[in-house]
Amino acid sequence: MNKYEIFFKIIEILLQIVLVIFAWLALSAWKKELRGKDNYKLAKELLEYIKGIRFLVHGDTGSFHQVYLNDILINKEEFYNNQLSLIGKDVAYFDQSVFGLFSHINVRGDIFLPKNVKSILEELYPGSGKQISKNKKEQTYIQLFGIKQAEITGIDEINNSTEDIYLINDAQITIEGYFKKWEKLIIELQKII
Repeated sequence: MNKYEIFFKIIEILLQIVLVIFAWLALSAWKKELRGKDNYKLAKELLEYIKGIRFLVHGDTGSFHQVYLNDILINKEEFYNNQLSLIGKDVAYFDQSVFGLFSHINVRGDIFLPKNVKSILEELYPGSGKQISKNKKEQTYIQLFGIKQAEITGIDEINNSTEDIYLINDAQITIEGYFKKWEKLIIELQKII
């Protein structure tokens, strides 16, 4: 082999390396674009789902408060200071309607959910429930509308009361704190879109 052949072989190898690098960069950009499209679609679907949810907060004094999540986005201060003024510091208890929340998503098992969205969904998703009361009139509780209703039964199949009140995920969170989590979720989803 003479000098020219060695020189051309080196140039050929360098060009092949450059070609492999360009192919890797193109593949990475394509994967990122696909992930972005998937995240956009997921965020759009979740926002559409959330848009249809309505909360009815029943006070233990007989009052009730109807809440749409858009109420928070329109005027946050008025929502927390006025609309939730009587019930905001109460612990967030739920009737059985909460167990249908996000039933169309595998919140804990979906590995494609963005991390920040997944962590908020896990806080809102009722992964567990502890029965607090068998009488809805004793506690302030939240009832959800616009979601698929889940039927709750005990292991022995005899506990199917629609009057039960639950604490979800063993979290003693206030009603105000609960709606702040929803606000945080909506903001994260809007960042993706």
